[in-house]
Amino acid sequence: MRGGLVHRLLHAAGVLHGRAHLSWWLALALLLLCLLPPLLLTAAAGTLLPGGNGMALLGDYATLSRLLLVVPLLVLAAPHADALLRNALRQLGHASLVPPRRSARLERLLQRIRRGRDSWLPELLCLLVALAPFWLAGHAVNLLPGVADWRLHGDQLTAAGRWYEWVSLPLSRLLGLLWLWRFVLWTVLLCGLPRVGLRLHAEHPDGAGGLAFLGLAQERFAILALAGGLLLAGACLNQMHWLGQTLYSLRHLLAGYVIGATALLVAPLLVLMPTLMRAKRHALFRFDALGNRAATVFDQRWQAAGSVLAGDADGSDSLLDHGDASAYADFSGVYQGLARMSAVPFNRWNLAWIAAHAALPLGPLALMAMSVDELVKKLVGILA
Repeated sequence: MRGGLVHRLLHAAGVLHGRAHLSWWLALALLLLCLLPPLLLTAAAGTLLPGGNGMALLGDYATLSRLLLVVPLLVLAAPHADALLRNALRQLGHASLVPPRRSARLERLLQRIRRGRDSWLPELLCLLVALAPFWLAGHAVNLLPGVADWRLHGDQLTAAGRWYEWVSLPLSRLLGLLWLWRFVLWTVLLCGLPRVGLRLHAEHPDGAGGLAFLGLAQERFAILALAGGLLLAGACLNQMHWLGQTLYSLRHLLAGYVIGATALLVAPLLVLMPTLMRAKRHALFRFDALGNRAATVFDQRWQAAGSVLAGDADGSDSLLDHGDASAYADFSGVYQGLARMSAVPFNRWNLAWIAAHAALPLGPLALMAMSVDELVKKLVGILA
């Protein structure tokens, strides 16, 4: 991600210049840094492969999902997310949403966001927060009581456990916190837009006053829902495999996560609801008055057309001599679109996109709960 302490360190190291596919190389480097030493250390200690009395590293679904999937995902998704955000910011300045006399307000808001993005202090705080849990606890926490853990030998950390607690886990937390900081900056931007004084076009064909692009931009944070779903799926797989939990007993947790993650990620857009509702209300008042005049003229033309057909007209213009009917139909279409204008700058497809990202990692839990044959039989029974 551009800006901040991490970006400056990478720039100072020279890895940002002339390097194609930087995110792929960075993801591979972090993956090796986080996962390779624990693999080697557990192999030497005999806790790499499942089959013993306790949970081996390759049988720890929570750890594998975190290091093998979430860490590369957060790195690889960052460039695309930054590009999407830049396009959204560019759209704010080029879509006639801000009157010229208020463009200075928008520029001050954007400068404030850029300062937050480029500051080294927030990312330093993220690093401290990533390290804080182990420092405060002083020891690793066994999340599966009664099950021997590859990280622990008695009450002491193993060599692989020390690497995981001191390096791998803080790095994965740091990546997540950096994404959350970008989410906070985006939320601050959205909260500042109503104070800028947007000039919304209630009759805009996007059905959101010209702000539907913000819903598309919000989809970039679906990666957070996907990453959280992967972490939750790994933890639930451990619970099901080692503690005998069932998919049915976890149903409320899983459903709550999908609903909660989706609601949380779209919640910042709700700050624009009063602005959109006000624009819609004012536009309806204006169009109602204009509609009354249009209906009056149309009615006069309609009556004139009736007189012509009855043969008692004195040569006056009729509805057939003008384009009023077509204009009135066009006006009716615009008014109906205005009446359907959404009060929020997102639609059901934006919600579905984020919810799908949250729910997708939870699919393998069904395979753990039942065999593939049983799953196929149930699907055939439902569809037959």
